[in-house]
Amino acid sequence: MQRNLFCASAIACVMLSAISCKKDDTTTQPTVALSATSQTVSEAAGTASITITLPSAQSTDVTIKATLGGTAILNGDYQVSTDTTLTIAAGSTSAILTFEIFDDEVVESDKTINVTFSSSNATLSNSTASVTITDNDSDQSADGLVSELTWDAGSLADMDLYLANNVTITDNTVTDYNLLSGSTNTSGFESLLLSNDLDDADYYVLVYFAEGAREVTYTLTNRASGNTVYEDTYSFTADEVGGAYFYGPFTKSGTAYSIGKTANSVLWDVKLVEPHWHKGKIAK
Repeated sequence: MQRNLFCASAIACVMLSAISCKKDDTTTQPTVALSATSQTVSEAAGTASITITLPSAQSTDVTIKATLGGTAILNGDYQVSTDTTLTIAAGSTSAILTFEIFDDEVVESDKTINVTFSSSNATLSNSTASVTITDNDSDQSADGLVSELTWDAGSLADMDLYLANNVTITDNTVTDYNLLSGSTNTSGFESLLLSNDLDDADYYVLVYFAEGAREVTYTLTNRASGNTVYEDTYSFTADEVGGAYFYGPFTKSGTAYSIGKTANSVLWDVKLVEPHWHKGKIAK
């Protein structure tokens, strides 16, 4: 009888121990919160950030992934200064997702960066945030012909604008030209001005695909005195890096501008490092 009681007691202890161990092995995921889930910043702000916070430090790393979307264009309107996979290190309570905001001279509507957060080892009290970028530019087309270049969303695309005159086209090929100025930011949209102070003549605007590994669809808008003189949407293929399209001629007469030939864009396939000309073709 005593032996049976001993065995029953031992079995009960083992069962209680197993239950206790099972309870201890169950880990509750920490809950993270987001700061500034809906914020508005000026294009001139320089940066914007979202902070992810734990209520208390954990013994292991907490990982949060940020997925980006919205109307703002990565590498056009902004870039991400931190990794989009954020880690709150063991012993810490926060991590920060930071954006660099580009202050270009292109007149645009407000743009929004939408961020969706997810985590495999944390619970999110809220999983979305947005940053609205307000434009701070004014129309400069009273000073001449303003050319503005924007492009579509996707991976890195570095596009430039150039102004040229004395462009000679022979047998549908540009055989000579002279570069006057350029807008060559490595990131952000591009804008340049054909000033009213320049001589009356024919001018061309060059859209140059400086860097990228994808098809890029761009829009070139040319305005004078508040009116659109010419606008075109066109695409570079991924293998056309280093190429450019010549738009024109834009004929300047005092403060009036007109385009001489509709859709007269010439493919240029040489990089503008030390400009020289190689054969191109008319792109319809």
